[in-house]
Amino acid sequence: MIVTTAPKATEIMIKNASEAARVFGAEFRPRGRDSVSNMLKKVNEPVLIAEANRLIYYKDLNTEPFFYHPNSAMFRAKSYLKTKKDPFINACGLKNGMSVADMTLGLGSDTVLASLAVGKTGKVFGTEANPVISYILKEGLRTYQTNHDLINQAMRRIKVMNRHHLDWLAEQPDSSVDVVYFDPMFEEDVKGSPGILPLKHLALSSPEDGSSFLKVLSEAKRVAKVCVVLKDHYRSRRFEEGSFTVSVRPSATYHFGVWEKSRDGIMD
Repeated sequence: MIVTTAPKATEIMIKNASEAARVFGAEFRPRGRDSVSNMLKKVNEPVLIAEANRLIYYKDLNTEPFFYHPNSAMFRAKSYLKTKKDPFINACGLKNGMSVADMTLGLGSDTVLASLAVGKTGKVFGTEANPVISYILKEGLRTYQTNHDLINQAMRRIKVMNRHHLDWLAEQPDSSVDVVYFDPMFEEDVKGSPGILPLKHLALSSPEDGSSFLKVLSEAKRVAKVCVVLKDHYRSRRFEEGSFTVSVRPSATYHFGVWEKSRDGIMD
């Protein structure tokens, strides 16, 4: 991977690009007048660009670039602050001071809501196996500025970990995190979600099918103190495979499934 800046680089661009190059052990190359497409053709490897307020990752000429943006989180966060209602927060039963582990971080939209719900005394973690996605998301959550201080603070409190969810779960003590959450890539495409497309091209993994998924889920149930929550396409077979109680959302393309330790743990 080559790391560079936007044209007419500023000191902050050079600083951010140099830091990214150090983290990845990549070459920092001055941008000059090259277009992104020309750089990709010349180096024949991915290019990470440090702009004034964000990092943009170009995998190749045929893939949409990836960068951090709040996606639907901003609309949902502002709505939650007014109404104190959100389907994800309700499904997880989140309250002030709780801990949440998001095992399929993606763009962190649900994680921002979780951080708002559990507040300053709570803890929110997220795992992402792809090091580039993890780094861009971590920096985005650290630096992205909204016009709402509470949302900015919630973003800053999220801890992003460059780990595979199964590896991380296997290291955690029993009943050590209140809520363990999964939002795997949908088994069927969901219309109206263009923001997730670049991420789908880069993601290394999500909860696997069959026995591998059950292994991940078994670890999640062991680690969860209160519940494990799965957000998935309404046709997903994972709800039944994981013994989730599904909360049906009429007209919604996805549902939430909840496995409660106090209620369902005895049966497993």
